[in-house]
Amino acid sequence: MAVLNARIESLAYYPVKGCRRIECAALELVPAGARGDREWMIVGPDDQFVTQRTDAILATIAPVTDDRALTLSAPGHPPLQVPLSYRGERRTVRIWKDTCAADDMGDAAADWLTAVGGRPLRLVRFAADGVRHADKTWARDDFAPVKFTDAYPVLVTQSASLGALNAALGRASEGPLPMNRFRPNIVLGGLAAWDEDRIEHLRIGGVLLRLAKPSTRCIVTTTNQDSGARGVEPLPTLKRLRWHRGLKGVTFGVNATVLQPGTVRVGDVVEIAWRESAA
Repeated sequence: MAVLNARIESLAYYPVKGCRRIECAALELVPAGARGDREWMIVGPDDQFVTQRTDAILATIAPVTDDRALTLSAPGHPPLQVPLSYRGERRTVRIWKDTCAADDMGDAAADWLTAVGGRPLRLVRFAADGVRHADKTWARDDFAPVKFTDAYPVLVTQSASLGALNAALGRASEGPLPMNRFRPNIVLGGLAAWDEDRIEHLRIGGVLLRLAKPSTRCIVTTTNQDSGARGVEPLPTLKRLRWHRGLKGVTFGVNATVLQPGTVRVGDVVEIAWRESAA
């Protein structure tokens, strides 16, 4: 490990897949990722996952959790409270090619989401005995269980790369893009642009992460995370700067597995282990 001036700039988790983030000063990382991350998910009548890819309105739904309930709020609607103790009908839900067990969160939650989303939607929670794992192609032999995240436990980005992207965008009418467009768990500072391409491991105190796979990006990055309004950038610029031939997509940030769990905090020093091929 080489100690640089790298530090954690910000931390966030996303209790409901596709909805707003919760920024925090400290984040507990377990093998499945950030504690409480993507614990809940919205599904359609076919039990297929729903995100901002198809329903940009989800960006306006703000979750809050405490030791009693998940509370959802959205403009023009009364708040919804779902007790943490509630576990409804067992369902089999689909996320991409995966299926897994989930518990339905009841008709009141479904009615609220349907009113906000404008079409039939239901809220589910990852089953206490549910099983889902990251793709072994990139997770390799790492123990990498996941809940409702797209594919991997943790997403890491860094501010210098966002700065380089915004510089390449130039005077786009949308202006500089904020990091929340990319929905990371951990944002690093103190690195050079695109250094994440060369990193093998991050050690943060007793926590050890392996950067397993470049994160391919989709239309969600064009979505204002406050209003849900769609734009055009950054996908055209990323296609010019960050096309990954092997993944057949544009990339920003890196998916990580948690090799040694623990708690990380904003301001923590990050030790970097570079890939041997980068030497």
